[in-house]
Amino acid sequence: MTRDDPLAHGLLNHLATTRGPDDPLGSLSRSVLSGQADLRQAVTWSWHGEALMSAFAAALRERERMSPSERAAYDQQAAALAQRGLAQRS
Repeated sequence: MTRDDPLAHGLLNHLATTRGPDDPLGSLSRSVLSGQADLRQAVTWSWHGEALMSAFAAALRERERMSPSERAAYDQQAAALAQRGLAQRS
């Protein structure tokens, strides 16, 4: 489950509470948080997996549109979040 990863848990919680009942990413998040499925299982369900692939592709396109300095700031923020998550597990 994602309870041992605060960043993943926070993201799933955000998606679960901000996305409607007919939104596949909201559904994926609610399925994982409720224990109905673990994350690996939930993404194998076609509706969830296709939505996740689409969101990931959109994020990559957005990242490619960023200037090198914007990308560097984005990468630094991601690294800081990852480090915070690792520190909280220790």
